[in-house]
Amino acid sequence: MNFLKKLLALCAVLALICASALAEEPQAPAQVLITVNDHEITAENADFIAYLLYYYGYTENYPDYDAALDYLTQQAVIENHLRSAGYTDFDEDTMTALRNEAQAEWDSMLDEYVEENLAEDTEENRATLRQQAAAYYEAQDYGLEKILDQLVLHAAQDVLETELSGGYTPTDEEIDQVFNTYGAMYQAQYENDVQQYDYNVNYMGNESWYVPEGYRAVIHILLNNIDADLLETYETAQALYEEALSADPVDEAAVADAKAAMNAAHDAIIASRQEDIDTIYTRLQNGETFESLIAEYGADPGMNDEETLKNGYSVHPKSVWCMPAFVEGAFQEGMEKPGDVSQPVISSYGIHIVYYLRDVPSGLIMTDSIRAEIVEYLVSNQLNEAYDAAYAEWLSEVTITRNEEAIAALKAEIEE
Repeated sequence: MNFLKKLLALCAVLALICASALAEEPQAPAQVLITVNDHEITAENADFIAYLLYYYGYTENYPDYDAALDYLTQQAVIENHLRSAGYTDFDEDTMTALRNEAQAEWDSMLDEYVEENLAEDTEENRATLRQQAAAYYEAQDYGLEKILDQLVLHAAQDVLETELSGGYTPTDEEIDQVFNTYGAMYQAQYENDVQQYDYNVNYMGNESWYVPEGYRAVIHILLNNIDADLLETYETAQALYEEALSADPVDEAAVADAKAAMNAAHDAIIASRQEDIDTIYTRLQNGETFESLIAEYGADPGMNDEETLKNGYSVHPKSVWCMPAFVEGAFQEGMEKPGDVSQPVISSYGIHIVYYLRDVPSGLIMTDSIRAEIVEYLVSNQLNEAYDAAYAEWLSEVTITRNEEAIAALKAEIEE
């Protein structure tokens, strides 16, 4: 039962993908590997599910036929219980709603078929293609009634899960225990490794319940459309300056010359947009908001997103996810408190004027989203335990026959 509960969440996805898969050319009947009462599980079923389990990260290797067959068997056992125990016997109002939903899905499939195959857009051609689509899908044993049956099973499963959960609601103590346990793991990973946190969380988008100290949220105005030659000259001068600094032994005269060339290239870029820069600072001094000037001057697409504009970019002096010049602007001299504005800094994207939005709270912080995630985790665990306890009884309701020879032959193909 290791896969059971978390794989149940794939049911809706599987139904949609299966519908698409049926649009492929029909194949010869696959060999039956397992029967659960009169429900047949074929090698084709196993291969398809093995791929999905791997694609969605539930298995480490493809194809893992043992995991796929376990999943398919479990689903067949659950389906048998849902039908035999009367969970699929809904009242007429519920069935009407499910029929309407099934009809909408069926119409959507037919419409998609029409749009993909329509050569000349006429009512007659659309009607003909729609009939072809219906005939094709129904020939593959996938039509309106099959969609309705899947929806009924999904609805029945919801009823079963509500019954199994018994109205369980995690207590504050249970939520805090999970938070402290897993939070400590995040803290141990990132407390003394800001760069790993910055890469994993800010760059890769992974989650962490712990935030190291020293982050601040910033927004910025990006002035782009800088002359390419000016940018190239500046980047070359930067590289030569860094090379001079790292020489062994260091030639102080060469360092001074390289720094002067870099500063001259920097000043040339600033001068190319000096009028805009001066206007921005003047308007800020006159009380206009930084956000309003982003809307007028900014060229960073990220600043067009309301959430990003509201929350800002999270930056640390050791940040690796963004340009070094951007980090420099966020922490340069004079950027001491929220509301401060940087002097212009230059990256390969253009000129940045950075606004210190706020300090990012550090440590273990229970946000609403984390709390909701923990609640979902605890409810899922409780439900999974209930499934485990009930599954043994459901097994007694069915007869499972495994074609071990065929299963072994399928698994042997992996090694060939």
